[in-house]
Amino acid sequence: MKIILHDYRRCPFCIRVRIMLYLKGIEYEHVHEPLREWTDWMIKYVQEPRVPVLHIEYEDGSEVVMPESNDINLWLDANFGEIEFTPSDLAQREEMERWWDWCGQVFKPQIDLYKYGENRVFDAGQHIKHTSDLRDLLQKLEDALKHDAYLQGDTMTLADIAIIPFIRQIMRTRNGEFDFSDFPQVLRW
Repeated sequence: MKIILHDYRRCPFCIRVRIMLYLKGIEYEHVHEPLREWTDWMIKYVQEPRVPVLHIEYEDGSEVVMPESNDINLWLDANFGEIEFTPSDLAQREEMERWWDWCGQVFKPQIDLYKYGENRVFDAGQHIKHTSDLRDLLQKLEDALKHDAYLQGDTMTLADIAIIPFIRQIMRTRNGEFDFSDFPQVLRW
């Protein structure tokens, strides 16, 4: 089997998958996809081109094209390595999926407002509000990490792997202007 990852270096969704590939010790081929200037393969095989995409080629000639970072990580977790990052308990699995939903529907949109502003137009006046709203969301993470090493206890799950790249994104915005001093658990995490 040959595993090929189509991704973009700074994309937090791609970073999720690269973290999992690293943690699982999986060898893979990397294809850099310039954003909105997709490779011919991407245009041909991916219905709605966006990264990451995992392309799996099997010895029998069959292929699987898998978009969506969380789905890719579930597949990698189920098929490689001894350590698993997907909770086996149904309630914990549902909690992991709630973290995913929160990240995609609440956290990432707020990070985008913080980084770019409304309609991708930065407004210094609104930036104060966007920063305050982002701090409220980071407090949710801080509270979840107060008594445990990870979001769901003492074991890293796909919830942690899904959200950590977005913390990195905040840290790298405008030369690290965001003040994390009120969030020591997030920084430790």
